[in-house]
Amino acid sequence: MKLVHIYKTFYPNTPKEVKALTDINLTFKKGEFTTLSGESGSGKTTLLNLIGGLDTPTSGQIFLDDQEISAFSETQMAKLRLKNIGFIFQAYNLIQVLTVRENIGFIMQLLKFDDKEIDARISELASILQIEDILDKLPGEISGGQQQRVAVARAVASRPKLILADEPTANLDSKNSERLMRMLRTLNEKEHITVIFASHDKYVLEQSKRIIVLDDGVVIEDR
Repeated sequence: MKLVHIYKTFYPNTPKEVKALTDINLTFKKGEFTTLSGESGSGKTTLLNLIGGLDTPTSGQIFLDDQEISAFSETQMAKLRLKNIGFIFQAYNLIQVLTVRENIGFIMQLLKFDDKEIDARISELASILQIEDILDKLPGEISGGQQQRVAVARAVASRPKLILADEPTANLDSKNSERLMRMLRTLNEKEHITVIFASHDKYVLEQSKRIIVLDDGVVIEDR
């Protein structure tokens, strides 16, 4: 993943104009475990959304596997997201009428994995994330910490190239935050999936191998 001279401006050429990102140049190697950090309004969520193709840059280029995805049509981008990018949202975004098992397997079903492969993958992730005993429950019947682990399982189930997580620990207590990060680190190391967070949570930062700090839409530190 490579970002070249990325700018993002909201409400351009109006009195409400906001320069959200300014000349961002970053490269993410396969298997990285990276956090975009900074105060609220620093641009980290905007940058994460651009990386995931949920928004488009005002100018600049974004590449994934040498393809310029910033030039993709909405249809092309939707197909790429489905196959290559897993999202973990602060609000979990689980499908309330589906069981935990069905939520985890949902993307794999859309990608037409066979049933045996889906079942095996669900069992594998349920063991890693310690959710074997809730597979047949609905999201409304389990705790917030459990819902977030289910969201992680769903995001990684189809083995995407990239996982994007926006404030994944925001609704969790310290114990569950630590547990979630350890599990994500395990999945990252075991499956070499590139993981990029947007967060200023200390538990996320402590587990990150690379931290990119933004301030007013500019990268001020990359360590």
